[in-house]
Order: sequence, then C-alpha cells, then structure tokens
Amino acid sequence: MKIPKIINIISEQIAYEEPLKFCSQFADEMYTSLLIGKGDSGIGKLAVIGRNPHTIFSFENNRWQTTDEKGIVESDLGFWVTFNQIWANCRFADFPFPARFCGLLGYLSYEGLHQIEKIEKKTINNYQIPVLTAVLFNQYYVFDLSKKKQWSINVKYNYKSSVDGQINLPVSTGFSVKNLEPECSAEEYCRKIEKIQEYIREGDVYEVNLTQQIKGDFFGNSFALFKKLFQKNTAPFSAYLNFETLKIISNSPELFLKCQNRKVETRPIKGTINRGVTPEQDRENKSHLLISQKDQAELYMIIDLLRNDLGKVCEYGSIKVIKRKKIEAYKNVFHLVGIIEGKMRENVSYPDLIRACFPGGSITGCPKIRCMEIIEELETFSRNIYTGTVFLMNRDFLTSNIVIRTAVINNNTIFLNSGGAITIDSDPGQEYEETEHKLKNIRESIKND
Repeated sequence: MKIPKIINIISEQIAYEEPLKFCSQFADEMYTSLLIGKGDSGIGKLAVIGRNPHTIFSFENNRWQTTDEKGIVESDLGFWVTFNQIWANCRFADFPFPARFCGLLGYLSYEGLHQIEKIEKKTINNYQIPVLTAVLFNQYYVFDLSKKKQWSINVKYNYKSSVDGQINLPVSTGFSVKNLEPECSAEEYCRKIEKIQEYIREGDVYEVNLTQQIKGDFFGNSFALFKKLFQKNTAPFSAYLNFETLKIISNSPELFLKCQNRKVETRPIKGTINRGVTPEQDRENKSHLLISQKDQAELYMIIDLLRNDLGKVCEYGSIKVIKRKKIEAYKNVFHLVGIIEGKMRENVSYPDLIRACFPGGSITGCPKIRCMEIIEELETFSRNIYTGTVFLMNRDFLTSNIVIRTAVINNNTIFLNSGGAITIDSDPGQEYEETEHKLKNIRESIKND
C-alpha cells in the first residue's frame, strides 16, 4: 500500500483572521476540514484547518483504498494493520510547533465496531459511507484562539500529489431544511426504553445508550449551517468535514481520547438536564443534576468501563480518575462529566488505543458488548458517523471527539441523531424529552434560512 512520507515542513506565521471567516474562502473545496473548539475542555484552544488533499485513505466493503493524483490503489490488508502503517508515517511531531498539531484528519464511524467485535449487524444503512475516511493534506492552518495567532503550514512529502476534485459549489450562501421525519414516534421510543429495562431486570446490562435518527431534505450551503451552529453554541469539539458528497457538521461537547507524550485523557459525559429559564431555575437545575443519584450512577458506571478499556493499553497503576464528577454548562443543557487519565505503554500506537476504547462507553452502555448487541436489535437505522469519532492524529499527538450534537449531510439529505442512557430508574417520557433538548441548538439553527 502506498503511504506518503514527510520530507519537510515549512511553517510561516501570517496575519490572524477568525477561523470561520478564514475557512469560508475555501470551505467548498473538496476535503477542506476544520476542527475548532472553545472552552476549558477545547483542543488546547487551537483550531486546525486542512486544505488541498495529498492522499485520501478510506475503508469500505472490507477493503482499503488509497487515493492520490495518480488514481486509486486498493488493498486487502487488515483494517488495524493498515491503520497502524498509515499512523507510523505521520511524523509531524519531528517538526517544531505548530506542525506537531497537524496530521491525519478524518473520522471513524460507529460501524467500526464490527472491525473490533463479532456483533451481528441488524440495523439498516439508509446512507452508505466508508467505515473510515482520513486525509493527509498538503497545507494546514493552525490558529491559537487565545493569543490570536495564525500559521500557514506547507508539507513536502516524498512524492508530489494534489487530489483534484470538483469544487462543491453551493447553490446559495444560505440553506434550508424541509420534511424532517423522525425514525419513530415518542410512543415507539418509549416502548424501546421499556424493552431495555426488561433486559436490565433480567441481568443482561446495567445501562444502554438508546438513540434515534431524524432525516430531511437539505438545500444550500453546508458550511453556512456549521457557522450558524457554532456561533450559537461554541462547543469544544466542533468539526466541519467536507468529504465530497458527505458533510459532517459536528457541535460536539465530548472528548473521546486525547493523547500527547503517551499521556491519555478521556472525558465521558453522562447525565443531562436542561438549562433554566431564569437564573434561579438555572441554579436549581444545576444543583439537581449534581445530587441526582440516577445521573451519578450512569456516570460512575461509564468511568469504570473506560478505566477498564484504558487498562488494555496503559501502564499498570497509571490510570487515575482526575475528576469523578464535574458540571459543564452549555447553551441549552448542563452535563455531568468525568475525567480519566492514564499513561500508554511504549509499544502501543494510537490506532491500538482507539481499538481498545472504541466505541466510547458513554454512547454504548455497560457492559459494552451486550449493549451494542441490544442497540443493533432496537435501533432501526445504522448510526454510521453518529457516536463514532472525528480525529486528528500524528505519531505524537491525538485529539478526537464523540460525534454527538451533529448533522450529517449526504448528497441532499440531512440526518440528525439524539439519544441518552437508559437505566432501570429511567422515566421513558423524560428520556424522550431529553433527546429533544439535546437537538435544540441544531433545530434552531436549521430554521428560517
């Protein structure tokens, strides 16, 4: 398999411009990608743009494809073997700041679980995408959001390539969404919750993350939707990926895995309550979430699950719960968040780390394998990108999110998903209402354009 190697990187500081405004100039170019976050748990208060793809890697129908300007090369090598080979050549960390925060940028869909566990697939694919798509770019831009500094980074590989693709010209500077239809009614969603509670009573599981999908017709400019959503809610792990006919518009608040110099961090979210209408109600809701035994139990179970996942690849005794429970505030909701850290063993790669922890326990449930089987049974449509991860990695640095609060546009169809953790104490009606609260920012963003 042809994998490019980095020969040199030239970095130049340029005049600072806000990342969304700067990216607007070329957001319609094929494979342009933007990672941006604001807040204490953001990606180091940095934003990164990838532009002008050198090589595109994708895995679909159990085969790898490598695409560069000379065409497509296919490979039958295993998923994880090839992923490790690609990662091993991402030697951006051999170069000084800010190049060490550039690298392979892409997504791993939730369906990647079938490359880890032997779980029968029962859900329906109502849109077809590769399990993984990731890009090495010829050019990156890095933004220091706090110091208002910006760099242009040009990468020289061992051979030249620029993947020419037709620019996806938008039909307008705005957008519109019509004919939104949910996967199931509120009554059907509640019946699924009751089925999960039967499994809990029978001892199969402790909690299951149940989700549903909403789809509609999308017209116009996908980056305009991303800008509006991010300006409404500057979520710390937001991403815009323009992957040909597939657009990923993520407004995620949740870190999946972050690692540098073998120090790993994960921040699961479990426990949600809507923001109050008045300051007093806001304080009451926040206090209620902090003392909620149900939400606390959800979070602690997932913390233990993630400690176990990290234990597969971290040094013995290095895994620590830094924060067992903290509140994070967003525009429409409060979340309970845990923080777990560990130190990766020296012989472990970032693909190995992802394999040990994927999919994230906060969006499956506990125990993970049985929960994923129940998800396949009860959910109608395949999650695809939803609850997978968008990542940026090189040999020394990894940052990745959990793909929630996300709109996916495939051709002219938009897909929204939402869900939550179901326990024996869950009230089905309240759980359904929570899924609506989580979609509030996206629903408000797609109105009246």
